[in-house]
Amino acid sequence: MTSSLASADWLIIFFYLALIILGGLYFTRRAHKGLSEYFLTGRSLPWWIAGTSMVATSFSCDTPLYVTKLVRTGGIWLNWQWWCFLIGGMLSAFLLSRLWRRAEVLTDVELTELRYSGKPASILRGFRAFYLAIPINCIAMGWVLLAIAKINAAVLGWGKWESILVFSAAAFSYSLLAGFWGVVVTDVVQFVLALIGAILLAIFAVNAAGGMDEVIAFIAAQPESYPNTLKFIPSFTSKETGGLISAAFIGFLTYNFVQWWAFHNSDGGGKVIQRINACKDENHALGSVIWYNFAHFVLRSWPWIIAALASIKLYPHLADPEMAYPKIIVEILPVGIKGLVVASLVAAFMSTIDTQLNWGASYLVSDLYKRFINPNRSEKHYLWAAKGALLLLMILAGLAAYYTESVTEAFKFIIAFGAGTGPVYILRWFWWRINAWSEISAMAASSVISVSLYIFTGLPFAPKILIIAGGSAVVWLIVAYLTPQTSPETLEGFYRRARPGGAWGVIRDKTGLKPEPLYSALANWVLGTFALIGFLVGVGKLLLAQTGTGMVSVALGLAGTYWLYRRLKGDSFGKEEG
Repeated sequence: MTSSLASADWLIIFFYLALIILGGLYFTRRAHKGLSEYFLTGRSLPWWIAGTSMVATSFSCDTPLYVTKLVRTGGIWLNWQWWCFLIGGMLSAFLLSRLWRRAEVLTDVELTELRYSGKPASILRGFRAFYLAIPINCIAMGWVLLAIAKINAAVLGWGKWESILVFSAAAFSYSLLAGFWGVVVTDVVQFVLALIGAILLAIFAVNAAGGMDEVIAFIAAQPESYPNTLKFIPSFTSKETGGLISAAFIGFLTYNFVQWWAFHNSDGGGKVIQRINACKDENHALGSVIWYNFAHFVLRSWPWIIAALASIKLYPHLADPEMAYPKIIVEILPVGIKGLVVASLVAAFMSTIDTQLNWGASYLVSDLYKRFINPNRSEKHYLWAAKGALLLLMILAGLAAYYTESVTEAFKFIIAFGAGTGPVYILRWFWWRINAWSEISAMAASSVISVSLYIFTGLPFAPKILIIAGGSAVVWLIVAYLTPQTSPETLEGFYRRARPGGAWGVIRDKTGLKPEPLYSALANWVLGTFALIGFLVGVGKLLLAQTGTGMVSVALGLAGTYWLYRRLKGDSFGKEEG
């Protein structure tokens, strides 16, 4: 099989790659000043760069393939499998972003020895650094590499190993040069390019399918084949359940009422937290996460969904639904646009892999090597260690990619694998009784239960999430009360540093410091989530020619945004501490 790209397409791709390489070289000297510069840009990012970098790194070339499979196999509603995380994303913005920035840690794992005491805290820091850097991070990078391999198979005719080796080498080389400075700055360019590419592909796909009206009519004419495809909420009942509550509706409820808080990134997640900690101050941290959630869920969702809907009419019968997106690139896009879209997917790939490498290396160096294996060495020594960590992670990610077959299933496995840890990561900020053993037991229980369910049962995804979250909660709650409390001195030091709201009782009284206004933050969270869902649904309804519902939803989003702006403007939660 040969390449489907013309000379003009290759020229566009090479121009993009040259731009990225020059960017990496430009930031090399600055990135290598020390670990803080290499992993956090010296805590100097404005909100719009930090937030845009969060968006860029949160989607990659795998995401359109994943979304395409969701739409083709279940429908628009199935995107709540990842849309549900907007609830947790807004919680991170209004309840946690300022607390994270105030803690001033290099990595989120470093927080464990500020929040907990004694040997359990040290064990947890090392265990969690390994847990996030190796299994979680490498599986995630593996599915991103798999996605670029699938795209290359369709567009360039490359084999799986060829794609893995070439793109792993490119990502590793760039990460080695640029550090976090190069990652976040080029993320801004990559986000714009990736969004333009997705929009152009959606437009050409819809035109090739005869227009959006034709696409909708084609799907609506086959209700047996596509019962929930155009729905934002699935049918409550189904024939398969004999008129009882449908599996699809149970899944919808599970995503929106359980999965978002059970997820291992319920507190923001390492990549988002890394950028929060790199912000200039607390207000820039807050602004970055708000912008991230809007751009992540509202701006970027719909080009992929519209393209996926068009692909149903263009390619109604595909053995691998994830391949519909690459087929559109190869068969529909004209010369020039094809090169731009391929470059945009390479951009999306680079922004994600570079971040995953830099982020994973920060755990291995700061939280394992420097903390436990070889402390008190020079900054230069630790920078060399960081480069070794980058290489190790890239090799492991390549192996994970080779043995992974489905982007969607790998993503779902990662969600399930950490589905019992989320509550602990949130509650440790607001309840003094959470201790190190709570986190350790939650991670262990979630891992054991999820792997057991995948090996020994054929349960659907939603029941797995419920069992993992419920079973893990029983374990860590019992452990929290049976194991020793965190020392009062550690709790007091943590409270003085972060000043969280919630159940801190005697600890708060000892310090005499006012906490973060929790009730106000909760109100802002609910209002922000309401506004974001209004925009998300409204934009989709308008694109599907459901003008009345779409305009009402957008109006509700605008009203919620205005109310939230008024609250933040006069609320101490949004003001800089003196």
